[in-house]
Amino acid sequence: MKHYIELTLLPNSEIPIYFIWEKLYQQLHLALVEVQDDNGQVAIGVSFPGYDGKGYQLGCKLRLFAKTKQELKQLNLGKWLARLTDYVHITSIKDVPDGCGFGLFKRVQPKSSTARLARRKAKREGISVEQAMAKLAGHKEQTSKLPFVHIRSLNSDKRYRLMICYSATYQSNAGTFSTYGLSPTSTVPVF
Repeated sequence: MKHYIELTLLPNSEIPIYFIWEKLYQQLHLALVEVQDDNGQVAIGVSFPGYDGKGYQLGCKLRLFAKTKQELKQLNLGKWLARLTDYVHITSIKDVPDGCGFGLFKRVQPKSSTARLARRKAKREGISVEQAMAKLAGHKEQTSKLPFVHIRSLNSDKRYRLMICYSATYQSNAGTFSTYGLSPTSTVPVF
């Protein structure tokens, strides 16, 4: 990753930062969907410079990284974030500084609600919800206190949490990213 764009969220007393994150990330996801390849992968990754796992915060900055300036230009952020110009500052494309560390920003999906899992199991296996609940007897619900962004599904119109986990690494690992700009294996520069 050689180039990046930095987005700074500009909350105020009337608009909380989590609301801006939701609107920003929804639009960013749509922009990344537009540039995905045939396998649903994109060449653009994201980082959260203010990420604080212990404080459950993403901070107020987002960086988008790509190998080439053209990949970032193709994203056309001005078009996707036009409604958010009062709440998000977008820098021009910059070069990644030398000597950066690397990090993984990946999505985490805990197996949380037993009721939700039972509904999915019933649908998948063609059984009743009661039978699925019986099969899941003893299932321990998982919870997570990772930082997250609310996203609204355009298919079902339901909101869900996009939980984000960060881990530092000393090695660069080039690869592709999901349409959220996240990856369990591909790294981005961290500075």
